[in-house]
Amino acid sequence: MHKRTRLLSSSCLLGVLLITACEAPSTPAPSAAPEAEAPSTPAQPPAEPPSTNAPATDGPAGNLGSAESALTVTNCRTLTTTLATASGDDGTGSVAANTQDDNLATRWSGPGKGAWLRLDLGSSQSLAGAAIAWHQGDTRQNHFTLETSEDGTTFTQAYAADSTLTTAAQTYRFTGTRKARYLRVTVNGNTVNDWASITEARACGEDTTTPPPTPTPPATDSGPALPRLPYLQSVSTTSALVAFRTGVSCTPFVRFGEGSDISRTATATAAGWQHAVKLTGLLPGRTYSYVVEACGSVTGVRRFQTATGPETKRVHFTAMGDFGTGGTNQTKVLQQLTPARAGEFLLTLGDNAYSSGTEAEFQSNMFKPMAALLREVPLFPTPGNHEYVTNAAKPYLDNFYLPANNPAKSERYYSFDWGPVHFVSLDSNCRSFTIADCTTALQKAWLTQDLAATSRPWKVVFFHHPPWSSGEHLSSTAMRRDYSPIFEQYGVDLVLTGHDHNYERSKPMKGDVVAPAGTRGIPYIVVGSGGATLRPFPGSQPSWSAFRDNTNMGYLDVVVDGGTLTAKFLNTSGAVRDTLTLTKTLPAAVASPSSVSGMSVDTPPGPAYDPTQLPQFLRDQKPVPPADTLESVADEPEPVPATALEQQ
Repeated sequence: MHKRTRLLSSSCLLGVLLITACEAPSTPAPSAAPEAEAPSTPAQPPAEPPSTNAPATDGPAGNLGSAESALTVTNCRTLTTTLATASGDDGTGSVAANTQDDNLATRWSGPGKGAWLRLDLGSSQSLAGAAIAWHQGDTRQNHFTLETSEDGTTFTQAYAADSTLTTAAQTYRFTGTRKARYLRVTVNGNTVNDWASITEARACGEDTTTPPPTPTPPATDSGPALPRLPYLQSVSTTSALVAFRTGVSCTPFVRFGEGSDISRTATATAAGWQHAVKLTGLLPGRTYSYVVEACGSVTGVRRFQTATGPETKRVHFTAMGDFGTGGTNQTKVLQQLTPARAGEFLLTLGDNAYSSGTEAEFQSNMFKPMAALLREVPLFPTPGNHEYVTNAAKPYLDNFYLPANNPAKSERYYSFDWGPVHFVSLDSNCRSFTIADCTTALQKAWLTQDLAATSRPWKVVFFHHPPWSSGEHLSSTAMRRDYSPIFEQYGVDLVLTGHDHNYERSKPMKGDVVAPAGTRGIPYIVVGSGGATLRPFPGSQPSWSAFRDNTNMGYLDVVVDGGTLTAKFLNTSGAVRDTLTLTKTLPAAVASPSSVSGMSVDTPPGPAYDPTQLPQFLRDQKPVPPADTLESVADEPEPVPATALEQQ
């Protein structure tokens, strides 16, 4: 039973019944068109929403309410506001103080998306939520966030939602309580106009007699659609990044927890438009649920699994390359590669965004068509030559949050551990481009150290240009000569690549030939069949090629279970076109993980955008045509230095 507080004042005849946000509102009576928020000569709304980190400017205090409030509160112990201020008002008396006067005929109204109302409680207190009565709330659904602060300048988001269509006040409970002196309501417009308009607002204190309700995970997305839905990055045994973009600058947060619980909260480190919120304190190999609350948007609950530790003997993952077309072939592959079939994570083998790896192409040809998959399946990519068409792959680096565990602190190449497998992503483009943090010498030295340090019994390396291929580009003998001796020396079990638009598996290779009988070799698999138009093989099948297919789109499904690795090439119908089985004897005891291998270095924070200025990627959202033809996925000439790619 909720605690109720009823306090009286001279204006008690105008009392308001506050109801919880989850209660069904009464059906509003038909009414005339909503009155205009602005006066006859309205203030011009700002062209851009104000920064959510901007300090409040004290406005007129007016006649503030007191502890003798006439409001009847359900599920909220009201706190006294000593001063109410706002980002601005309509210029005709609708000031911030009106939200504290218990008078339903007055209100605060402020122009422009991002307008805010700030309540100063006079001292730091335990806040449990807020109660708000919205002006014309039965005809306008407001998109809003609630933020708290100790100093009135730096605010942390605590709640984000859309208001319920009712004129009665609604109570919004935080997940748990938080210490703060200030409560700020930021309104990002409503379903009628871009104005903010609040009749009454109160901060709710901690209720020690009734525990706060456990939040119920929402099943579907609500509020304004996010320009980019959440995608999972750098998932490890104890942490994960939830990345996404918002259409309004704000400081969002993520509710999360093990199983179906979402009682924990992680908040973005700063206001802005592009976010990667870090979830910490996770446990290895567990399933976690998460919900993003950002600028009035609430995403439906999704789940993912954390990485398993070295004691785990089984892992299931998928891999594909040359897929980022936004076209029909990519769609067919994704219809088969659902979150339920994708395993614990996905490796991508380059050419993630055709045709030039631009910001717009990443959005249109990768993140949009793959949104459902990437919300639940962690992604570990490697760059292709098409990413390097634009500014040496800068959009690629800006869009992903990858382990920076090489000496150059570069995301171009990295490694991570998952269960019994050590994975290494190399950047095979660095041979053709002059990049200070990705020279061949740097990458080879790091690879040698990385492979020597890992104690995981299985090792998988993935990159774009194939050392063995009979496809259109043929073999990159330069990659083979530089890296295959290191692979062989440190016991790499499998190498995955793309670049050629087909599927091909080599026999176990050693040096420049098939490994002699009784000796250990490495199979090289080209999985360039993820969506780009398939190409014919230029010649007959070489003797080193075990299987090849240029008629089926598809992806590679890999399961490591104890001493057996099984890789299957699945087409868009789910049929198995090829199977590879590797076996080895595992050590009796699992060694403790090395401090060098895996994700031992934090992921870089990503690009920073001015929170007060709409970024270019939101200003320029022209549709990108799908890369559905041979011409649209054709390769531009790559730089050819003396040590660049050779062809066999």
